[in-house]
Amino acid sequence: MNFTGNQTLENSTSNYTVHTANTTCLYEGCVSEDEYVDLIREYIFPRPYEWVLVALYALTFLAGILGNALVCFVVWRNKNMRTVTNIFILNLSIGDLAVIIICLPSTLTVDVTETWFFGQALCKTNLFLQLVSVSVSVLTLSAISVERWYAICYPMSFKSTIKRARYIIILIWIISICIGIPELVVDDIFPFKPFTIYLTSCRPGWEKYRQSAYWIFIVLALYVVPLSFMAFTYTHIACVLWSKEIPGTVERSQSSCSGIRTKISSNREQVESRKKAAKMLIAVVFVFGVSYLPVHILNLLRYTDSLKTMAEMITYFSVISHYFPFLNSSINPVIYNFMSDKFRQEFKIALQMCTKYGKKARIRNRSEFYLMKYSSGRYSACFNSHSNGNTHIEHVTLSRSKN
Repeated sequence: MNFTGNQTLENSTSNYTVHTANTTCLYEGCVSEDEYVDLIREYIFPRPYEWVLVALYALTFLAGILGNALVCFVVWRNKNMRTVTNIFILNLSIGDLAVIIICLPSTLTVDVTETWFFGQALCKTNLFLQLVSVSVSVLTLSAISVERWYAICYPMSFKSTIKRARYIIILIWIISICIGIPELVVDDIFPFKPFTIYLTSCRPGWEKYRQSAYWIFIVLALYVVPLSFMAFTYTHIACVLWSKEIPGTVERSQSSCSGIRTKISSNREQVESRKKAAKMLIAVVFVFGVSYLPVHILNLLRYTDSLKTMAEMITYFSVISHYFPFLNSSINPVIYNFMSDKFRQEFKIALQMCTKYGKKARIRNRSEFYLMKYSSGRYSACFNSHSNGNTHIEHVTLSRSKN
């Protein structure tokens, strides 16, 4: 995704042209090369409001790196967190990390200085990696919606497995690389008018109509179609979860430690857990849709004549629209923390690894958490006493269920 939006200097320097070290006059303007260099320096140096933008980007960068790295760490470290959905969330966090690390610094530099400093090679690879990382995030969100859709709406006809999820993730990266290949071929650096070695832009070098067609494809493939499909799947999921009967949820039989068969209804806990997961994923998709809408609108307007008539407004709109995708990538871990009990608890445990409490605190907190969640899918509770036909708990031990 081309987040950069180089602006020309035609309005501010239309009366000046420098071709050699000698003074060159054009129309009523006449400046030396040294004066022109000073003019350029003044132009690219951040204005007061742009320093606020730099600080905001810096905070977003740190939050995104720490948050997504924390998600990757807790899923990698704890086998209990390696569910099919969490494997996709892990890949989404990797994509978000790539967006923040690859896209954010160059986008901020271009938005502040309005020029490209990094040469031809980085121009090609940067825009290629931008598009790949954004594609990974979008396609991963789509894959999560499909997996949840089948698991909740059609549980009898489809069984999610981690092995299948890994194959899908590999396919996502292959498709994303294929989508980004045109950026490697056509992107190049171009000098601004008036021609000078000091100001260049990084952009595709093909004809305007080809570029317009390409961006229409990108908007459809990486925004309109995925978002429409996710809206359909999560609407269906919500209808099923909030209906009276849930497909595939039945009472199951479990053995107590004393060997007496005790029927435990897991229907209610399972439905509530799925509702929480669905709410979290819907929130992630909603934030994604809102965050990427402005930048897609901007990229479509870039190849129309609309920008010429509202250049000043587009400059500010460009800065705002470029920031939203990075905010989206950094806010996803915050959504997991507030809307997922398991992620919130594992985040606390991971952070405590850097504190004085050490191993004892980690073991104690994890034990307390899974004790409260003993009836969840991967753990079974053993009830050791029965009295007058009513089951009561004398003590509870946790045993890992066999898959």
